[in-house]
Amino acid sequence: MVYVISKDSKPLMPTKRHRKVRRLLKQGLAKVVRREPFTIQLLYDTTTYTQPVIAGMDTGSKTAGVSAITDKQKLFSIEVELRQDIKKLLLERREYRRNRRYGKTRFLNRKRRNNWLSPSLQWKVDAHNRLVNLITKILPIAKVEIAPFDIHKIVNPDVEGSQYQEGPQKGFFDVREYCLWRAGYKSELSGKKGIHRRFDKVRYKNQVGIIYSLSSGYFDIRTLNGEKIHSSAKYQDLTKMLMLERREQRTFLHLKEDAVSCAGL
Repeated sequence: MVYVISKDSKPLMPTKRHRKVRRLLKQGLAKVVRREPFTIQLLYDTTTYTQPVIAGMDTGSKTAGVSAITDKQKLFSIEVELRQDIKKLLLERREYRRNRRYGKTRFLNRKRRNNWLSPSLQWKVDAHNRLVNLITKILPIAKVEIAPFDIHKIVNPDVEGSQYQEGPQKGFFDVREYCLWRAGYKSELSGKKGIHRRFDKVRYKNQVGIIYSLSSGYFDIRTLNGEKIHSSAKYQDLTKMLMLERREQRTFLHLKEDAVSCAGL
């Protein structure tokens, strides 16, 4: 597909007639203005008849996609991987600046505008704008559509307001516990039922509870009936608690939508 713009830099319909494009370039009636995507500009006056082209964009944090179509065919499609190293580079620059600084630091001499965004987020917003500008320069775009996917509204078209907080995951501790309940508390690989967890019984603030281990290095302390005593505690906080019993054997955890019960305690 070769994209064409007029003598006045207005986008025209693209063409697949590569032989004619080579002839125009050889005769000096057109010139190459962009290598990727390959775009030529006509050097003579021509009609500007075009068809309505609709562009769609799928926004994202790591990948962005743009596509342009007519009623009959797809004219343009591209997928761009966005940068993820801006924060790391800024941290490195800050360390270099601190190492070569000798005087007293100044930190009250900077102002941020009202619509300020972090550099990494600002770059991603600008990247989406550059994609839109690129496609509007080479194609006669009549409309640009952004594709927001409302999964909750796809399942329940009548959802609105606070009903978004009453989705299928309501009543579960986290997404993992919801996925376990959805899978019937069995392994999707082996098919074995029961979720194996290890629990330690402790005394915290004159209450006996169990350590509900999490994979992120933090844990919750719950009573035997599932009531939360302390949340997001670190393992360094164990020095403030009295260890009553250490469970070395594996214990089955059975979760419900309204409570947590532990078998074997």
